[in-house]
Amino acid sequence: MNEPPSGAESAPPTLRVDGVGKKFCRDPRRSLLYALADIGRAALGAKRRSALRSGEFWALDHISFTLERGDCVAVLGANGAGKSTLLRVVQGRVPPDAGTVEVHGRQAAISDLGLGFDPALSGRDNARHAASLFGLEHDSGDTLLRAIVDFSGLAAVIDTPVGTYSAGMRARLGFAVAAQLQPDLLMVDEALAVGDLSFRRKCIRHLSSAAASGRTLLLVSHDLYTLQILCPRALYLVDGRLEFDGATADAVALYLEAQRESAISPTAAARAGSPPTEDEPVRIDAVELHGEGGGPVVTGETAWVVVRCRAARRIENVPWFFQLTSADLSFEIAAGVGALEENGIVLEAGAGTLVARIERFPLLAGSFGLRAAVVAPGQRAVLATFGWNDAPAYIRVEAPADEVARLVRLSRSMVEIAAEPVPGGKYHQ
Repeated sequence: MNEPPSGAESAPPTLRVDGVGKKFCRDPRRSLLYALADIGRAALGAKRRSALRSGEFWALDHISFTLERGDCVAVLGANGAGKSTLLRVVQGRVPPDAGTVEVHGRQAAISDLGLGFDPALSGRDNARHAASLFGLEHDSGDTLLRAIVDFSGLAAVIDTPVGTYSAGMRARLGFAVAAQLQPDLLMVDEALAVGDLSFRRKCIRHLSSAAASGRTLLLVSHDLYTLQILCPRALYLVDGRLEFDGATADAVALYLEAQRESAISPTAAARAGSPPTEDEPVRIDAVELHGEGGGPVVTGETAWVVVRCRAARRIENVPWFFQLTSADLSFEIAAGVGALEENGIVLEAGAGTLVARIERFPLLAGSFGLRAAVVAPGQRAVLATFGWNDAPAYIRVEAPADEVARLVRLSRSMVEIAAEPVPGGKYHQ
């Protein structure tokens, strides 16, 4: 890293959030009365109230963090945690009730895509109007307009009224407008899944290149895998509080564990703790994934799948399998067979374990879901499951510190494929 010249002042952070709090009131009538009272106090020059009034709560509870130039940071949390409120406060759309927000440089937000477009105007005119709001001159505005049209892929309909666009087309135009303004701080709120697959890939590539070029990104999304790809750092919010500020994989692990606990119903918890019966002869209590010696799971190294279960009676030749999913459970990544009937695995009555060894674990660094199921010998009926009807186990995979890991990570994929180079480019057909 180049050191600044002697005596030169370092550049200020792109964003500094210092003790920011934002209050809301659950009672609409009280909320209106409080708003009128606050307007009156502001007109008289009185200080903002810091204490909560009846019915109020902290949507943001005195949050502090700093983003430097080139930082790419995710914001995680359950619905209602304060993620969107934080972005609205940073954007200046709502004022904070406590603390300060400092933004150095131009900012833009990708949220509520298409909101504010005039349906009677064409896509071109709406894009030109958006460019003019950022103070761009006519010449630079025309250049920007061409980039917006090219990025959106809407050249065929760009001169038709936006009112005739589908919701997906309006979202594409909205993302293209915000993405091409090249702000110093770009904020994205739940807008990483607009348009079709090719356009989503284009959006992710653009955000990645924006961060690499030194722009600062603040991303809110429930797409946990994409956030882990793009963002080395994450803020984890719980009920308006900044619970964690650090590595994204650690933040995702905290978030998923909280989601898992909330997903386990009292009925499921009671069943998990109850003994097996003749009707349900096997109960799975836990599913785990470990590295060698019980250590962390590392891409390309040996891993062990462990199913901890209880059986009502001795069961011979037990087949079982497991499945790995994306962290948000939106799709399955891989499946493995722990044992077939021919392997002769036996479950004795009482507590026991089923164990399978993975010689070279293929998933890249990140957080994932893990499920397992035990099958009845000879019948192919499922005896017990873990993670399908209840919350799965969540696992974290770490990357090895070698050149292979660095090259594979550039692919932004989920699975590493073991391959060997062939000298001379010869192959057998």
